[in-house]
Amino acid sequence: MTSRVAELAAAAPSLRAIPTDALLAAWNETLTAFLDANSPERRDLDPGLLQSTGLSPAGLSHGLRSIGEGMLGDAAAGELRRPHRQREDGFSLVVLPAEPPGLILQSLLPALAARAPVLFKSSRAEPHFAPAFLAALGQRLPELRDAYAAVTWTGGDEAVETPLHAAARLVVAYGGEATINALQSAAVGRLIAFGPKLSLGWVDPGADLNHAALGMAFDIATFDQRGCLSVHAVFAEPHTAPTFAAALATTLAELAVDLPPGHSSAADRAGVRLAREDAELRGLDWHGDALDAGTVIVDPDPRISPSPGLRTVRIHPVEGVPTLDEWTGRLQGLAVAGRLPARIRRAFEQAGVSRFAPAGQLQTTGAAWRNGGIDLAAEFAGSAIRESKFKRGLNRAHDRYADAFRRLAE
Repeated sequence: MTSRVAELAAAAPSLRAIPTDALLAAWNETLTAFLDANSPERRDLDPGLLQSTGLSPAGLSHGLRSIGEGMLGDAAAGELRRPHRQREDGFSLVVLPAEPPGLILQSLLPALAARAPVLFKSSRAEPHFAPAFLAALGQRLPELRDAYAAVTWTGGDEAVETPLHAAARLVVAYGGEATINALQSAAVGRLIAFGPKLSLGWVDPGADLNHAALGMAFDIATFDQRGCLSVHAVFAEPHTAPTFAAALATTLAELAVDLPPGHSSAADRAGVRLAREDAELRGLDWHGDALDAGTVIVDPDPRISPSPGLRTVRIHPVEGVPTLDEWTGRLQGLAVAGRLPARIRRAFEQAGVSRFAPAGQLQTTGAAWRNGGIDLAAEFAGSAIRESKFKRGLNRAHDRYADAFRRLAE
């Protein structure tokens, strides 16, 4: 493994020599295969991936398409032909979350665009997708094998992580607060953190409510409401909220037939039961049948609370601009049904929302989306610390690689 890390650190020049058309062809062929549930790659991958994610087969395929389809063809070409290039030797470290699966695509494509070598840390809870995708990409374009790798280890193992954090040009981390906090001091000035966030919905009173319910249901159900772009709560004007809630509940129940929910734990089900019981005790209108097929609660309290999951969502009747102060910096996206007034959009932007999309398309991201407004290709290419400092860190870390990666091999 020591030699593997050395290969990563020295791979930038060979990456820059790869013609963009060859890179694009390998990317498109590999991603197309991984979006096709009947491809040999997916047939090999799905048993382990379904077990680790708990998603239904239909839910897994739908979720992967929502992430990947906008990264094919012209969209991918536009990214790979951008001018950002890593000019020095060295590698970056990307820490992937347990869910949603396939999130490596959102950092791998910018890394390829920048010709930046990357070591990906796969979550122990979902160790399948990243190494399988990189292996398939390397089969189609062998020059990539030395530049990208996915490894799994137990987070917090200082013998493994200290030399990596010291040597990495850039650390990109997706995950919970504990993961992000642990990296704050380990990669000072070199950390890009995508911490835990949730997304919301907005229904304009002039919107077609049946159409709005269908779109919002997809934004709730995709990845079983586990991603940062999953809708947890929806704002609607008071006279619109009850009718929309009923339409959304009906649509969620119908969608559960074609897009069945995956595995749910006892804790998940208990959380939904508690939400329903709370609604009953408070005399709120709510809709739902099977615990995992959706619960819709009309809650006049304008304060947002995270969903307990299993496609549970609160509809908040509001007049004018909603109060978002408590959630500033913790919001990711807004699914919009109908018209979004400029003053309402500004309020969400000020609270940190970085993605606005029509209801039903919030989780259908593409190659051009900048998570949190951050251009990862530019960061991979140019965010290295001063070369002399980098070389000192690399030299200090080099002698520790053998022990650290021997532990991984064991």
